Amino acid sequence: MLQSFATELRKTSEVFIDMIDNNSADKQSRVISELDSSDIMILIESASIYKSEWVSIEIQRAEENHIPIKKISITELTNFTRNQTINFATLRNKKTIKKQ
Repeated sequence: MLQSFATELRKTSEVFIDMIDNNSADKQSRVISELDSSDIMILIESASIYKSEWVSIEIQRAEENHIPIKKISITELTNFTRNQTINFATLRNKKTIKKQ
């Protein structure tokens, strides 16, 4: 599901997806570095996302740096994998980060 989403985004944007692209020893530093150079943060909202201390830190960092946060529900992402669409025009930017 996540890989299909990434493939579609990569058609028009440079994308960093923590769960796919982060092979760094210090994973959280890498996420912060990628976030700091981003034009937008894509946040996939799940039942547990707001319980994560690190997600809270990343959201706060994006807000402090005036990086827009585009929220996508897990349902929207699931529908995308079933050949339904997400409006990618609203997501297109030079660098995109997505967390699940």
